[in-house]
Amino acid sequence: MRFAVFSDVHSNLEGLQAVMAEAERLDVDGYLCCGDIVGYNADPVPCVDLIRERKVACIRGNHERGLQDLEEGRLPNMNPLALEALHFTRERLPEEYRKWLASLPDHLRVEDSFYLFHGSPAHPDEYIFDPLEAAYAFRSLIADYPPPANLLCFIGHTHVCAAYSYEPEKRRLVELPVSDGCSCPIRPGAHYMFNVGSCGQYRGGIPAATFAVLDLEEMTLEYRFLSYDYAETQRKVLNAGLPVPLARRLGLGL
Repeated sequence: MRFAVFSDVHSNLEGLQAVMAEAERLDVDGYLCCGDIVGYNADPVPCVDLIRERKVACIRGNHERGLQDLEEGRLPNMNPLALEALHFTRERLPEEYRKWLASLPDHLRVEDSFYLFHGSPAHPDEYIFDPLEAAYAFRSLIADYPPPANLLCFIGHTHVCAAYSYEPEKRRLVELPVSDGCSCPIRPGAHYMFNVGSCGQYRGGIPAATFAVLDLEEMTLEYRFLSYDYAETQRKVLNAGLPVPLARRLGLGL
């Protein structure tokens, strides 16, 4: 089995289409999303449509939970730009779409082989930016989730690709290099945590749409960084009346 794993679509249809096209070219067997299908950009309905059309297995991100907060009369814990975009999203999405997004789980075990989380195994809104934060996340992964699936997990939320391995017997955590096309072997005896970045608002300093391909037969993980028509996404953001910084950051990778 080969899976395309992506995250943080954030209503960016052009970024999502680039990932889907490349995953189809690579002839993957399934699609997985680590949450935040909506938010920030201007195409929530087409993105949800494409996700459901391709039968992507999804979990909720903080933007889906924020959307549910709005539905239930609570103020989401978000910065003003994100909150303005979330109100825009709620206005655009039909009720059935909002209900579907709210129904998604906060984490998912896949093929009894690995887990999907949005933020951390410890908490879905917790960011993992560095090896120290990854070490605490591995502690939760090992203690709170049963083997063998807890040997491997995928996350998003930071919008930046990252990879970590942890060997419990040696108490050794390693941050693995990540670049376009790099392949990481998944070895017995270690736990792995892969952040697949974002196909909708990458923040690693380049205007890219990122995802990863997991091969369960070869036990490898390969990262892909794709160019896409972010200028079209920017045009849509501005035409929708969304905040200008949301358009600008797409070209800067911030």
